[in-house]
Amino acid sequence: MSKITRRAALAGVAGAGAASGLQPSASAQAAAPAAARQAAGFYRYKIGDYEITAINDGVRQDKLETSPYRNAKLEEVQAALEATFLPKNQMSIVFNQALVNTGSKLVLLDTGNGPGRGPTVGMLPANLAAAGVDPKTIDTIVISHFHGDHIGGLRTADGQLAFPNAEIKVPAREWAYWMDDGNMSRAPEGSNLANNHRNVRRIFAGLGDKVTKYEWGAEVGPGITAMDTNGHTPGHTSFVVASGPGKLIVQSDVTAHVALLFLRNPEWHAGGDMDGPQAVRTRRKLYDMVATDRILLAGYHLPFPAVGYIEKDGSSYRFVPAAWSPVL
Repeated sequence: MSKITRRAALAGVAGAGAASGLQPSASAQAAAPAAARQAAGFYRYKIGDYEITAINDGVRQDKLETSPYRNAKLEEVQAALEATFLPKNQMSIVFNQALVNTGSKLVLLDTGNGPGRGPTVGMLPANLAAAGVDPKTIDTIVISHFHGDHIGGLRTADGQLAFPNAEIKVPAREWAYWMDDGNMSRAPEGSNLANNHRNVRRIFAGLGDKVTKYEWGAEVGPGITAMDTNGHTPGHTSFVVASGPGKLIVQSDVTAHVALLFLRNPEWHAGGDMDGPQAVRTRRKLYDMVATDRILLAGYHLPFPAVGYIEKDGSSYRFVPAAWSPVL
C-alpha cells in the first residue's frame, strides 16, 4: 500500500500545475462561465412532525484590528480563529433564522438584519422566496431579543412591515428594558447601546396591537416554548421546539458574534453581551444540558445550516454538525 505523505501530496499538486501548462487553461475550455455566487441559503429538516427551514441572512466580514471581546486580547482571538481554521485577521459573522412549519402555523424565529446594513447581509427575503415562502403567509414572528440583526428584518427598505399578516411576539423583559426612557437616557451618546435604543423605537414605532409580549416558560407557538437565556441582553430568549419525540433548542445568541469561538472559549464576553458574567453562566448551563441530553441545537451565528450537537471538550465545548440529509 502506498503511503501518503505531505511531500507526496505537495508533489502531486506541483505535478498537476506542470501538466496544466501543457494544455489550454480549464477556463478557456469551460462550457459556461463561473457562477460567482452561492446557491440559495435554505435547508430543511424535521423535528417530529414539524418541518424546520434554516434560512441564511448572509455573512458579515469585518477586518480584525482590535479585540472585539472585552476579556480577550487580540492575540488570543487570532489564535482562536486559526485553531478554528478561520482567517486570523478577519471576523466572519453568520446570521441564520429558523422557520417552523407546525402544520397549522408558520412561525419565524427572528427576522435578520433587514435592509441597509451591508451588501452581504439582509438576504432573508431572497432566501425565503427561494424556499417558496411568501412573507404574507407567515402567521407569527417571535423575536428572541432586540439587537438590530434580529429585529431589522421586520421592516422593508421603505419602512413597511415585511410580514404584514404576522403577529409579532417579543420578550416582555426585553420590551421593558429597551422601551424605558430612563434606560435610554443613561446610554452614552454615540455608543452602540444608545444607537440600539433608537433603532428599537424606529422598528417598533406604530405597531400597536400587532405586538404581543410573552414571558419565559410561555408557549409562543404550537410546541414552541420560550426559554430564559438572559445575559446577552436582559430579556434574551431561546426556544424549545418540540413535536412528538423530537426536540430542538434554537439558542439565539447564547454564543454571539463568531459563535464557534465561544464554544472553545466559553468564558469570553462578546461586545454585545450586556451582562458578561451572566452570559457565561447561561452559556455553560445550556451547553452542559444539551451535551448531556444530546439535544439537537440550532444557532443564530453558527455556520449555515447551523444545526447540530454540542459535546464537552474538557472545560470547553465543540460543535458537531448534524448529518446532512437529502430527504425529510
